[in-house]
Amino acid sequence: MRWAALVAILLMGLLGSLAPVVLDAPSGSRVGSASATNGLACSVKASCAENEKAVFRMSSTANAHAATPGGSGYGNVVCCGGVHNLSTDCSAVFDGVLTLSGTDNAHVAADGGYANQVCLSVPHGVADCTYGPSCGTDYRCLATASGSSNAHVADCDGVGDYTTKVCCYVEDDNDNDGMLDPFDGDDDNDGFADDKEAHVGTDPWDACRDDANDDAWPPDINIDTWANILDVLLFKPVIMTPVPPGPARFDLNADSNINILDVLLYKPIIMTQCANP
Repeated sequence: MRWAALVAILLMGLLGSLAPVVLDAPSGSRVGSASATNGLACSVKASCAENEKAVFRMSSTANAHAATPGGSGYGNVVCCGGVHNLSTDCSAVFDGVLTLSGTDNAHVAADGGYANQVCLSVPHGVADCTYGPSCGTDYRCLATASGSSNAHVADCDGVGDYTTKVCCYVEDDNDNDGMLDPFDGDDDNDGFADDKEAHVGTDPWDACRDDANDDAWPPDINIDTWANILDVLLFKPVIMTPVPPGPARFDLNADSNINILDVLLYKPIIMTQCANP
């Protein structure tokens, strides 16, 4: 029996009938040069970059009212990035940055006294915001406030700042391995560790192809964004081959052999489609 047919039968027996699904890709920016403790980087600017999250808006950079990101047309936005999977949702692992008296033209409170909360969050890891005359080690200043409640805001550039600093620490354990570091084993969160991607030759910074030449997701051997039987059938001429001379591109578990163990890695992902943020 041909290896391709054997593999196909094995997979179908293991998996049964599956409907296509799309894998959710991580939001936020990928980390390439963050510190080992806190990659968070925040600044006030006219608009946030594609890999940043808008936390809240300010009417000016000093003595300002605040607004939620979609609450006004204020031209000054507190933008944060530099952390895997960073979000402004008040869910998962999160902490409140400030509360606002309204969605627009608002005063702020650090004591949680208002109903409109702005947050920083990650799926798993650490998120913590504090307030005081200075930011502690590894905490980043997002803004300054004139007091703990009923307050105006300003930026953190040293000109027209208030004495109360709004300081946050956020770090995501992006592959949920209990270790918080900027190179956390799987920088694109595609389920394949960076060292495995280095072995097979795929792009460890992309969870899915950016173009037809971007070989980004290890199980997507034909680079069509899907992990399916078409990829499995490509194992036919190389199955049961050591690496080298066999191509490392098929050695998905990086054990220097192309065999059924590599094919079995398709079990939890067969008929799934990758996606980038």
